[in-house]
Order: sequence, then C-alpha cells, then structure tokens
Amino acid sequence: MTTALTTLHDVTAGYGGCAVLHAVSLEVKAGEAWAVLGPNGAGKTTLAKVAAGLLGVLQGRVTVGGLPSSAAPAALAKVVAWVPQQAPEGLDFTALEVALMGRAPHLGPLGLTGAHDEQLAREALAAFDVAPLADRAVSSLSGGERRRVFLARALTQAAPLLVLDEPTAFLDVRHQVDTLHLVRQRISPSVGVLAVLHDVSLAAHFATHVALMSAGRLVAQGPAAEVLTTARLSEVYGIAMEQTGEHSFQPRWPR
Repeated sequence: MTTALTTLHDVTAGYGGCAVLHAVSLEVKAGEAWAVLGPNGAGKTTLAKVAAGLLGVLQGRVTVGGLPSSAAPAALAKVVAWVPQQAPEGLDFTALEVALMGRAPHLGPLGLTGAHDEQLAREALAAFDVAPLADRAVSSLSGGERRRVFLARALTQAAPLLVLDEPTAFLDVRHQVDTLHLVRQRISPSVGVLAVLHDVSLAAHFATHVALMSAGRLVAQGPAAEVLTTARLSEVYGIAMEQTGEHSFQPRWPR
C-alpha cells in the first residue's frame, strides 16, 4: 500500500480568519511528484503551507506523515522539509551552517552535529552546485545562490515529504532544470514532493501529478498528462495556450 505523506480533506484555510483556500481535498503519496500550478493569487502558497503543516485550517482536516498538522514542530520536521518562496535575508550563517540546520530533527538533546551530518550537508550543497560557497555568509550570496543553499538544507533534512514553494525562483535556465531533475530523482517508494511552480513546461517535465488552482479552489487534479490540457490551461490563466511538444506549452501571443 502506497504511503500518504500529506492529506487535506475538505480544507478551508487562510489568514486572519479570511479564507484563501476553499474546500480543498488533496493527497500526496510517496512515489509522487506533484506540481501546483495556477495564476497569481490562486492560493498556491497557502496550499503548500497547509500541506506542510505550517498553517492551521479554518475547516477540514490535515495529516502530515500520519501526524495531525497540529503536532509539535519538532515531530513534523522529521516527516516534512519546507523551502519557502523567499529565503530569509541578512543571515550571518555560512552556507554550510544553513545546510546543517536540516539535520536538527535528527540530533540529540544538545543539538551537536557530527562528521556524518557534515558529510550529508556537503553532499547536498554539491548536488545543488553551491559547494564552493560552503564557507560564505548566506547574506553575501545572490538570490539564486541562496535559493540553492536552502534547497540543500531541505535535502539534508532527509524527510520523506518535500514541500517546495517556487523552488526555481531566481534560478537561471540551467539551474531550473538541474534543480527539478535532482528533486525528481529523490522520488522513491518512501519519498514524495509537492512543488509550487509557475512554468507549465517545467511542471510537465517534472511532475507525475498536477494540482491546478484558481481563486482558492482546485480546478483539476490528477496525473499530469490528464490535467495539463490546452483548454484547461487557457481557461485558468486567461490566455490562449498552445502545446508545442509532449511536455511543452506556451502562450499564444496577441496579434
């Protein structure tokens, strides 16, 4: 039986009592790579936060790694790794120190890291092509470099569920492809991912499943090939979309 890593059942959620998500049900299982797509303001980030257990709900139920979303953060950190849309700025920590933070859920009461933890952190930095920056302060790095350092932290955390909010933001074309390819390679019978994306073609290459959102609701969800149709994408984004290849979509420019 495939393990459910995060389950949202009829969830309404938002901020300050104001609903952003409306009656959303979604299940991400191990072995699946989900892309969350939709226009600005559709509720993608809110969905990702709820799926990671970072935002409470107004109605409905959420379980993350078999735990209620209200479980202690330390318990949730063992089952879900979160990369926010914007990496914190002004950090005095080095890239290696940030990557090592991913090991926190696995450390003893004193929080001391060892050689194995450092090895995992350095391997993750190398995987995201930022190993040469290990001793640099994160505050001195570019936006794309910071993004890759925080992705390395998530990899170092070794959680079965990765929830990534715009993991390709600030990245050049090569690193966008490399990042999603690397994350996709992490998928296994025990590991799954939910990633908020904006590029439909990248999502089509990356995802096994797609959740398509509009105005805080799920318009469609399921296997990527079934959800990503030009008619549905055109309706959701409000612009005519063309399919130019098996995994390639582009807007039709106004004439």
